[in-house]
Amino acid sequence: MRYLLGREATQKMEAYSIQRIGIPSLALMERAALAVCRVVCERTDAYSRVLICCGMGNNGADGLATARMLFQRKTAVEVLLVGDPETCTEEFRTQYTIVKRLGIRVGTFSDYEEYIKKETYDILVDAMFGIGLTRPLAGLYRDLIDRINQSDAFVVSVDMPSGISADTGAILGGAVRADLTVTFGCEKLGLALYPGHDYAGEIRIEDIGLIRREPEGLWAYTYGPEDLALLPVRPKRSHKGTFGRLLIAAGSVNMCGAAYLAAKAAYRSGVGLVRILTPEANRAVLQERLPEAVLSSYEPGEFSAAGLQELCDWADAMVIGPGLGKGSHVRVLVNYLLQYGRVPVVLDADALNLIARYPDMTALLSERVIVTPHLGEMAGLTGRSIVDIQGTLPESAITYSQTTKAVCVLKDARTVVSDGREEFYLNTSGNDGMATAGSGDVLAGILGALLAARMPPYEAAVLGVYLHGLAGDAAAEEVGTYALMAEDILQGLVRATKERRVTGNVSI
Repeated sequence: MRYLLGREATQKMEAYSIQRIGIPSLALMERAALAVCRVVCERTDAYSRVLICCGMGNNGADGLATARMLFQRKTAVEVLLVGDPETCTEEFRTQYTIVKRLGIRVGTFSDYEEYIKKETYDILVDAMFGIGLTRPLAGLYRDLIDRINQSDAFVVSVDMPSGISADTGAILGGAVRADLTVTFGCEKLGLALYPGHDYAGEIRIEDIGLIRREPEGLWAYTYGPEDLALLPVRPKRSHKGTFGRLLIAAGSVNMCGAAYLAAKAAYRSGVGLVRILTPEANRAVLQERLPEAVLSSYEPGEFSAAGLQELCDWADAMVIGPGLGKGSHVRVLVNYLLQYGRVPVVLDADALNLIARYPDMTALLSERVIVTPHLGEMAGLTGRSIVDIQGTLPESAITYSQTTKAVCVLKDARTVVSDGREEFYLNTSGNDGMATAGSGDVLAGILGALLAARMPPYEAAVLGVYLHGLAGDAAAEEVGTYALMAEDILQGLVRATKERRVTGNVSI
């Protein structure tokens, strides 16, 4: 697991290190500059020319310190000041004095057109704004950024590409498109969220001596391969009931693909027994494709309360929604399972569309429910536009979870998982090949299996989302992203779970 920090959380970590612990700001700056210098030197030779664009804050001071270090290494380096030196920080003033005494050439902001010319420099270092920018860039700042982006030079950004929000990854008027970003202490939220992630290029996280502690302010965390150790332990002395019974209410007449994918994903994720509740028309195909599953079939509109209650009593967890369709019977089915079931539930796809059509059903949501909307489904649930939601993914997930008490898995290229707290999980596994039919059904099955293994809903949602992305990455290694299909993700689950560690696993 690693932290992803927003602007305020980063600034508080820096303030704690400097003001409470007593580490001099200039000492941290030296280590930051050394990290940037190393990156630049990897890509320079005796004939290379480097231009460092420095803002008036401490990000610019990092750039000035980098210029001094490159100068001492005999690199042809120049500095372009971006802003009014009268507004600079104390650290900037100190570094600027050193640079001037060394005789390094320094240009002023009004002269930027003379500096940013095609093929003039081999490397451009963006040390203009870092994490501190909160308002859109315009005028000369925007023009300068456009020139940098049009340059043929290799662009290195310091801490954040200038113009990218450290909190949301949004473009603030205009933004530097870096080839590589060197960030300090912890990765920033804006480097993980889109479009910021696209603008960052390769990301290097450098330890400059900041004291790490529990973050304050906006922050998130993300999982890595070591977190597969959280997968439920499988006792050697066990039976299929040990690993949970999962009811999957999925599929519509002659449409059983979603039910099949969710059920097989659940089995690939370790569940002991899957029971599929689906129309009778799907029986033959599902029994042929997935004989491991138990079938409970029905004719649409012919439910019995006793039959549904038996299913509720049997299950340790439920997945409701994949491919259910929009038939009139769906509301009866979903309403009963939510109202009379007492086990954790994953609500997906058509179950979410149903709640969007009948908002009064929102009252049935609770802490035991995981909702898994993609952007379109979230728009239906909230009445907001897709563009608005996509620009505020964390806030949207947190607010919906706070309102409904359900765990919200808001699916996008960077999926957010929230249980309503200020901190949240941001998934960084997965790839664009997973934007394919059936991928969400696979995720629903994974989540259902973890719930059936008695993981708490929020922990199951976080681990399930990570595992789903990891399986997609394993699949992409085999077939690439263009050809990737949902069934490939199922096979990717085999590799992902086979390679898990066992130390630290939770008991079931």
